[in-house]
Amino acid sequence: MANQAMDDLLTQDKGGILLYRAGDTIQGIVLDLNKSRILLELEGGLTGIITKKEMVGYGNNDEITVGSTLESVVLDPENEQGLVVLSLKRASQDMVWADLNTLMSEERIVTVKIYEANKGGLMANFKGLKCFLPVSQLTPLNYPRVDGAEASQILKKLQEHVGKEFAVRVINVDRENGKVIISEKAAHQQQIKDTLKTLKEGDTTKGEVSGVLKYGIFVTFGGVEGLVHLSELDWGHISDPSKHYKLGDKVDVMVIGIDGDKLSLSMKRLTDDPWKDRVKDYEVGQNVTGKVVRWNSQGVFIEISEDVQGLFLLEVFDVEDYNELSVQEGDELEGIIEEINYDSHRLELKKADAKKTKKK
Repeated sequence: MANQAMDDLLTQDKGGILLYRAGDTIQGIVLDLNKSRILLELEGGLTGIITKKEMVGYGNNDEITVGSTLESVVLDPENEQGLVVLSLKRASQDMVWADLNTLMSEERIVTVKIYEANKGGLMANFKGLKCFLPVSQLTPLNYPRVDGAEASQILKKLQEHVGKEFAVRVINVDRENGKVIISEKAAHQQQIKDTLKTLKEGDTTKGEVSGVLKYGIFVTFGGVEGLVHLSELDWGHISDPSKHYKLGDKVDVMVIGIDGDKLSLSMKRLTDDPWKDRVKDYEVGQNVTGKVVRWNSQGVFIEISEDVQGLFLLEVFDVEDYNELSVQEGDELEGIIEEINYDSHRLELKKADAKKTKKK
């Protein structure tokens, strides 16, 4: 208490004129101004000065005129000329930090513009303060997906966002260390929750291609993202998705799996499987004949007709290792259909009475 009383005494001169402490926020009326400084009339008959350096960041200084009331922060209660040294920049920053804390506590969404990209994410500007948008806080549509997660390619993808505006939420404010973390994902959190709440397997929807990789494509809709694996792109064989799809393409997808916020999607299941038409004339118990095209640990595959193959399991040949098989490519085998496997696109066969015949 004694120290507080001493501080109070030090804030007044012998004539009882009110003085100020460094860090105080005060108001004053503009007495005079030019490009290098602003003079303010302060309470108690004191004069304050704002140098050019401390004007920066206040917004539009052209709007300041003689007679204007300005709020500023005290840097020095009294300089050698007996003036109170003030800062508009510091006052402006104080207001911005206060705004950021309010935005974070109220979970409000703001729009920021990206001015720089680095390997960790994007840099944005909010009223003169730098804000960091980490890669992990990007929505699926803007996430930099590249094969092999190569750093240089990720940075290249991120640089494509420079100059764009993002809707974000402030998720961390650390004034002491001058750090502000923002999140695009958090800004869409409610939309994501709403989408996942109603989504179920079998649903179909329109989406936008947000990633094209060797093993499939990512599609985003309603703030969420799912993978269309290579095997679910088309009933035919697609070896390179980049030859068929590009970022931003609009596509129709079916939800075939939901694991938390991870979605598995399919495009091929939106159309009829053409293989069904190819095997419409085959039935269980029917005898079929075909030529050996390959063999492996599963068994021996024969080609029965165009795009229709049959499989004999190894046990049919009384061997445990396919290297023990005596078949050759082109050998003709006869079998009986045990099952028409629509998932694997093949006919499961058992051995017919007829013996293997060599090609002629």
